[in-house]
Amino acid sequence: MDKRKLSKIPRPEFPEIDNGLIERLPAEIKHIVTSTFIDDEILILNFFEKKSRNPVMRTFFTDEDYITQDLTQSKTKWITSGFYSWTNTKLDVMLTKSSWNRNEWTHKECVFVASDFDKQLIDDFFMIYAKDGDDCAWEKVYRYQEHARSVRRELKYKKETDPIDAIMEPIKDVPEAFEKWVFENAFEFSRYLIYQEVKSGEAECECTYCKKIGLVSRKEVRMRNNEKGVCPFCGSKVTFKAKGKLPSHIWDQRWIAYIDPTDDGFLFRYFHAHREVRKHPDTFVKKDRTVESMGEFSRAFYTFENGVPKCDSYEWAEFKQSGRTRWCHDEGKIACMECVLYPENLPEAWEHTPMKYSALEFLSRNIPTVTCRYEDGIKGYIEFPKLEWFCKMGLNKLAQTLINKRHYGSTGKINTSGKTIYDILGLNKVNTKILQEIDGNTDCLRLLQVAQQIGVNFKPEQLQEYYETFECNTTLLKQANRKVSLHKLVKYITKESERYPLGERGGCYMYSYMRYQEREDPRIERKQNMAKDWLEYLDWCKELKYDLDNMFIYMPKNFKKVHDRTAEEYQALQDKKAAEEKKRQEALARKRMEKMKKAMEELFKRNGDSDAFAIKGKGLVIVVPKTGAEIKAEGEKLHHCVGGYVDRVARGETNIFFVRKSESPDVPYFTMEFKNNKIVQCRGSHNCGMPPEVEAFVKVFEKKMQAASADKKAEKKQRKAG
Repeated sequence: MDKRKLSKIPRPEFPEIDNGLIERLPAEIKHIVTSTFIDDEILILNFFEKKSRNPVMRTFFTDEDYITQDLTQSKTKWITSGFYSWTNTKLDVMLTKSSWNRNEWTHKECVFVASDFDKQLIDDFFMIYAKDGDDCAWEKVYRYQEHARSVRRELKYKKETDPIDAIMEPIKDVPEAFEKWVFENAFEFSRYLIYQEVKSGEAECECTYCKKIGLVSRKEVRMRNNEKGVCPFCGSKVTFKAKGKLPSHIWDQRWIAYIDPTDDGFLFRYFHAHREVRKHPDTFVKKDRTVESMGEFSRAFYTFENGVPKCDSYEWAEFKQSGRTRWCHDEGKIACMECVLYPENLPEAWEHTPMKYSALEFLSRNIPTVTCRYEDGIKGYIEFPKLEWFCKMGLNKLAQTLINKRHYGSTGKINTSGKTIYDILGLNKVNTKILQEIDGNTDCLRLLQVAQQIGVNFKPEQLQEYYETFECNTTLLKQANRKVSLHKLVKYITKESERYPLGERGGCYMYSYMRYQEREDPRIERKQNMAKDWLEYLDWCKELKYDLDNMFIYMPKNFKKVHDRTAEEYQALQDKKAAEEKKRQEALARKRMEKMKKAMEELFKRNGDSDAFAIKGKGLVIVVPKTGAEIKAEGEKLHHCVGGYVDRVARGETNIFFVRKSESPDVPYFTMEFKNNKIVQCRGSHNCGMPPEVEAFVKVFEKKMQAASADKKAEKKQRKAG
């Protein structure tokens, strides 16, 4: 609508209505409306205030849009809001008044239509929006405005959605080979052998990968819940699951990245893949034990201007709270960067970009089930092109670490400024090959770096076993006083940890996290738990002065029982030491307080006071505690922390005095800390502050102590001078 043209239309005048009729109108009617039609397409509704008869507003309607002019202003002012709930709140024009009565809503009109002609004009214009059963003439106007608002929104949204649609239009569907690769390779970790013992030594097994079911001898195949192994039917790697311990659903998920070439770069497409393994197959809907699904949720367009990557990303989400799901600008709602990369169309997909020789396809093929922030690898490769070496050498875990930028702390240092791979890793040729063979991470790199420094030689399998047992423990590696070789030690822990308890892992966080991570073999966790306990056990033995040269003590059989028994003995020793230390602190504190009392008596008697601790004023008295137990009791009764000051008093770092009421000198009132001839703090119950009489009293005490101390110093100087 042309606002300039509409604003030139003369302002309406109050209609000719009988005054008696106006006076007889119900009290809830506040406004009167007239209507007119112009240019054969625009309906105008003019609203007048009943009491003052002045025009309030007029609304112009076309088939697709509307706009309201505020007539209370001398200048032209436009309002685009509608009669939401039949109310224009800005101008206080209420079309209807709703009330709840006897389990139903009733609506009373608050606007009077001036004539039958006006009413007919309104009904004809909004006829298509009327419905049977309308108990209010303005309901059809509201429906019209809702339609007009939706049209207005669509026109506004098209300015944003049309450019996005133009970008998305050339993108084609992914090939069928991609989906096959996802559930065959990326979900290779998600293969389970569900077993249930049917008779002694035999179990009925079902493989979720090859779908075969049959009896398997438990003597030939080791089956333990959650342990890794090989399917006896198809030979694929599986995780064993005891049917009795199987949860109702196993949810395995992965984000998968697919690279599409574009005219000036490439496109990262993120698909969320999901596999559900059910304990009880659904015989009514799906007979399969496993259910798989996949959908695309994010796209990141990369271009390179002067070799610098630039990204525009989009996500599949609800658009502007409209209830419609479509491609929108990325608002960071989808966390998908930890993903698996589809390698089969690389490096052709980024042929004409700086990523052509990045060799990330090698990394993806080598560890197809392990997630990595491949999108960060774009900037990572441009900053550190030697990342290509790690990918091609099979140093997958180190490449993943470099991409994710997590090589820090006590792990092995990677010298990114090195010229050769040996300089970068800080290893010689032999140890570099060992690292390659086991695809070691930064912890393994650290172990090799330390081993190379101290002259310890590892075989690949020995390093792997040591890491799976002791993790990155370089202290044990450096120990020259070990009673046995590392190989024998690892062998001992492997044997003793066979039935070792697992740690407490679980909760909502672990469940959510493990959906995107491959589950670790419990055997490794058992070995690591026992290794930590064994090292702790050795410290206890040293404290208990056991003979660690005795192999029965150094590497005991039935370690768990020995560990628990030694733990009790060690705790008893610690309790004994703590009791002795407590007794010693109490004695020191008592001695210190007695010494302080004597010093104060000497100071005050020198100044003419007959009793050093009868310092009274405003009904208060100073009391010196006799023992540390009295200080602790004071803290407990007044609910503050003075009980923890006993050791400081024992060391002579501070002094504690009690402020008591004269009539009840044994009842805790306030506690004062006195240090370096100054009052540090004085606290009452629950650390409350001092009332005026206590504050005045302790200040007098402080002045007396400072004066007595000054006199003593002066006396010492005179003696020296004499």
